[in-house]
Amino acid sequence: MGSQIERLYPTGGASGFDPETCNLAAYYQQQYQETFHAAVAAGEVTPFVIPWSFIGVFFLPLFYLSIPHTNRPWLYRLRWAVAAAVVYLNIRLMQTTSAGNMAVAYSTGLAAVWGTIWNLRMLIFTHPQRDAARVERRPRSHENGFSKDEKEKPGAMVAIDESVAASLPHSEYFWQPFPAQASFLTRLGWTADLLTSLRGGGWNFCISSIPHPPLPKRLPHSAGGGGEHLAPVRLDLIPLDSRSGTSRSRTYASFLRSRLLQFTLSYLTIDLLTITMRRDPYFLLGPDYASHQTPLPLPHFLTVLPLQGISIPLSRNLSAAAGILAGLHLYFSLLQLVCVFLLSRVLGPRYSELWQHPTLFGSFRLSVCDRGLAGFWGGWWHQTFRLGFTAPVRFLFPHVRSSRAKRARAAAEVVLAFFLSGVLHAAGGITSVARPTTVAWTPQAFFVSQAAGVLLQTGLCALLGTEKRGLPRWVRRAGNLAFVAAWLLFTGCGLIDDMSRAGLWLFEPVPVSPLRMMGFGSPGESWWRWDGEYGLRWYTGRHWWESGIRL
Repeated sequence: MGSQIERLYPTGGASGFDPETCNLAAYYQQQYQETFHAAVAAGEVTPFVIPWSFIGVFFLPLFYLSIPHTNRPWLYRLRWAVAAAVVYLNIRLMQTTSAGNMAVAYSTGLAAVWGTIWNLRMLIFTHPQRDAARVERRPRSHENGFSKDEKEKPGAMVAIDESVAASLPHSEYFWQPFPAQASFLTRLGWTADLLTSLRGGGWNFCISSIPHPPLPKRLPHSAGGGGEHLAPVRLDLIPLDSRSGTSRSRTYASFLRSRLLQFTLSYLTIDLLTITMRRDPYFLLGPDYASHQTPLPLPHFLTVLPLQGISIPLSRNLSAAAGILAGLHLYFSLLQLVCVFLLSRVLGPRYSELWQHPTLFGSFRLSVCDRGLAGFWGGWWHQTFRLGFTAPVRFLFPHVRSSRAKRARAAAEVVLAFFLSGVLHAAGGITSVARPTTVAWTPQAFFVSQAAGVLLQTGLCALLGTEKRGLPRWVRRAGNLAFVAAWLLFTGCGLIDDMSRAGLWLFEPVPVSPLRMMGFGSPGESWWRWDGEYGLRWYTGRHWWESGIRL
């Protein structure tokens, strides 16, 4: 596929390219797709297909972790072989798989690396069948619908939101460890929930930045799936907001309003950004566009900016940041709406409970303005990968008591988390169609620089004693905000450059464009954004194990 990448560049001099009549984005999008299909025909690459591309990412650890092995030492030792197979399969996924859809191609690398990190956490760094438990509910079997223990408990459970209020009269909640004696389908469901709960919502290992009930101090080892002696869950003690500002909804109406608002605003933002960003050759080819043999002119809205050496990079960084945020909010709000109002009929009513679906991001004021860059990444940002990134350090140093040791472990967690995040995002460029033009070290440099920034700002604040000096809160907040903005602006190109080289901004996140309906957009663009590379379809490979549903 690398030998065919030269076909991605238009030929002819600058006079042959008219931005008013030519659509550069559509040209490159078509060239990327043709390059991918030519590589597939030549046997150089395979498409991302379900289920085979998910074997190492999900299905192999799913089936292994669904087999009871706590009391079978030989089977428990087999986890090392399963982990090795997961690593091998995911490396092969990165080496052999891509897609004509730029987002699927980029996500292939993310899935391979994250599938490795997350499954190593479950297989090696933790012992889920012994230590993990989720919140489950069952029909009440006590008189008047309440147990004797709950009647005698002074702080009896109360309704915390509309979904729990509806279930409390006939249901009770308990911490469910691995149901070793239950049916295989029950164990499979428990394990699938375990592997897909990335932030740990509804589990006893959930991250601290989302609202959650008090975690059990210990789990009964005799739990066999019946749940007769399992610890109750105090849902009445779940806070409305976490310390970082992540919040939950109390009514279905407020949940629906907030998620629909997020979805709508994100949709319109993406519609605007895809129209403007696709006119900028930087977002099509990365910074290399400037040295291309055919000069590619900038769009008019960039050429009129003053101080272009500063304003153009700033505009690009802000556009990319807005696009990333809008995309995360768009798909996360849609996923939560589907889980609450549609999938509960398939997966069970517990998945529709409001407290299990907190907001994706924390409070910007509480996290960023009060804590600076550490709060930006450790409180405000979505925290989806936090458990996987910190697992190796927690495994190596499980018990630390002194404050000095705790600070050292926290620093190690910060450095490792950002290093792994760099590996994760660099993998997206490796599996993109334009992989010969991507530079893997640039996203790594971006995330490592974030670790340096967190440690630098934390150290400076401790050295200067900003809180002890009694500085006004607004001064500290202004300083934190200024540091975060300056640091991200200075380092952001490392990530955005590689995303642009990978062609990620050519992806059309939404199918219908209201702005194109109103006459905006580049020449030849239709209001319907999705072409044949979007959606699910069947793919027949050269072998039966290569055939499946293609993304």
